[in-house]
Amino acid sequence: MRHAVVIVGAGLAGVALAHALWRDGVDVRLLEARTRIGGRILGVDDFDLGPSWVWPTLQPRLAAWIAAHGLRTYAQHSVGALQFEAADGRIQTHASGMAQEPPSQRLLGGSAALLAPLPALQGAGLIETGVTVRALQLGADGVDVIARGADGPRRLQARHVVLTLPPRLIAALDFTPALPAATRARLTAIPTWMAGQAKVLVRYAQPFWRAAGFSGAAFSQRGPIGELHDASLPDGRAALTGFIAWPAPMRTAHADLPGAIVAQLQRLFGSAAAQPLAVHVQDWALEEFTATPADSAAAPREHPDDAPIVLPEPWRTRVLLAGSEVAPDFAGYLEGALQSAAAARIALR
Repeated sequence: MRHAVVIVGAGLAGVALAHALWRDGVDVRLLEARTRIGGRILGVDDFDLGPSWVWPTLQPRLAAWIAAHGLRTYAQHSVGALQFEAADGRIQTHASGMAQEPPSQRLLGGSAALLAPLPALQGAGLIETGVTVRALQLGADGVDVIARGADGPRRLQARHVVLTLPPRLIAALDFTPALPAATRARLTAIPTWMAGQAKVLVRYAQPFWRAAGFSGAAFSQRGPIGELHDASLPDGRAALTGFIAWPAPMRTAHADLPGAIVAQLQRLFGSAAAQPLAVHVQDWALEEFTATPADSAAAPREHPDDAPIVLPEPWRTRVLLAGSEVAPDFAGYLEGALQSAAAARIALR
């Protein structure tokens, strides 16, 4: 099957680009290896297990996207005391929370609300899930996309291909003709934001920490959670969310990670934390379509450097790279995903 453009990866960049090209009248097909859409955007019942915060006053494309799709934001709760847990278990209480300027914002409906064009794309039959791209073969007038779906091997043809995968996953694809070693090395050197991290969401019947004068924010040198925030929704559903500080092998080997998490929350906020409604742990290091062993070995604590990449000839005009890690600005952020999609759209004209 031949298309004008095949996009590989249905995270925010892939969805935004597919929607823009479809509205431009371009014959486009969006392939996703997972059985769900969103990439690192993942949530449960309007809570986030992937990216959570946006800063519309600093991120113009994201602000425009939010406005265009009628989305709504609300400020991250930060009123109340902040807890700090030292490595030896001592707890220090600081009078102020983590108010920022400009305030961090969350989206009603979670970050999944950013995938607003999804129903239109699905209705037009432009998205295929469960299709894993393995290889790209350059032809005289386009690219053969070699993949495997639930029903077996697949081969699609396209004039242009846009890869919105993390660079390390792009480096693992089989290119014919082969990419230069220097290009693969450059792709492999770019860490995938959040790929080595694990995020936790603990839901409660009430935000009891607020009544006790806590903001829900905490930092810990002991763990398992290293950084914690209030993730309660405006409709009253209560939750705490945070990042697990333990490295991937340690958290995978632990016999009862949810139990250790609840025990830590009791140390921080008292016995009221002992009875959560649910504990959700999303370990991104275990996601084969996000992380590589290199991501798990050294999970980055800073966003990647802005690193737009153009493949060398003969791939240069046929295969474009998009996605947050190769954005011209805001690499690793949702803003970067939208920026890279816009840049790819311009390059395809």
